[in-house]
Amino acid sequence: MFHIRSILNGMLLMSVVFLSAQNESALQKLGYAEDARLLIIHADDLGVTHSENMASIKALESSPVNSASIMVPCPWFPEIAAYARDHSGVDFGLHLTLNAEWKYYKWGPVSSKDSVASLVNSDGYFYSLVDSLNMFAKADQVETELRNQITKAYKAGIDVTHLDAHMGAAVSTPQNVLAYLKVGKEFQLPVLLDKRIHEIPSEEIKSMIDERTLLMDGIYSAGPEDYKGGMAAYYEKVFRELPVGISSLLIHLAYDDEEMQAVTIDHPNWGAAWRQADMDFFTSDTCKQILEEEGITLVSWREIRDKITRAK
Repeated sequence: MFHIRSILNGMLLMSVVFLSAQNESALQKLGYAEDARLLIIHADDLGVTHSENMASIKALESSPVNSASIMVPCPWFPEIAAYARDHSGVDFGLHLTLNAEWKYYKWGPVSSKDSVASLVNSDGYFYSLVDSLNMFAKADQVETELRNQITKAYKAGIDVTHLDAHMGAAVSTPQNVLAYLKVGKEFQLPVLLDKRIHEIPSEEIKSMIDERTLLMDGIYSAGPEDYKGGMAAYYEKVFRELPVGISSLLIHLAYDDEEMQAVTIDHPNWGAAWRQADMDFFTSDTCKQILEEEGITLVSWREIRDKITRAK
């Protein structure tokens, strides 16, 4: 089976960088010089816990972190949805969710379970693993659930700026990618992808990539080896080596507190201590200093949505 899950699954190391005339023109559309180094610093997993919400909100309000995405099916969605309604200028997208990976902390679809039965296990929850999802998922039901998550976010009053994929599930097979692109087109929202989309042997997918589709020049996220080597060292390397073009850096912010420790029990990768390490770096003076030294410009998904995806 073809997989491009490594694009977004949080386990990727530094993404291979691709440059093209398309993103050079995207730089112009966004109003930046062709040699600009643009970056979205993007916090994943809002809605999963109160700890995740509070840490992410603090970073969005007082650090270079300038974007985040919300997991609509998760228990703490109402809290972050209320914040998003009251802070409409904050760049909130949706972390489209098809898995529930933690040992004891689970959730299921926003759709009625009988309408998306192929997406849930015998207990009625999303599968823990992307491989399990892809073994059973029906394409039309994936599309239904993605669409209903977006609809629920809009009904909650969120000004959705973009879409991305929790654990890379929505981009883990050609049929999932097609559903992901379809709902993006339907709601006129940019979707997080890079140029490896061109590797998928699907004419239908290729036909959906047009001048309103922005493909990232780089997507970066720390993996287990990076965590072992120290988060500050990894993120400094990303900043120092950031290429010309438009890139996205995916991070996970939470406090290493009792709630987050319980949620991530027996799962040290992307666990509570990992998320606290992300929080510590991105709220530090060092983070701001390196961005300034490198002349990196922070750009938002809202700019991409309004100037490219919804351009008239």
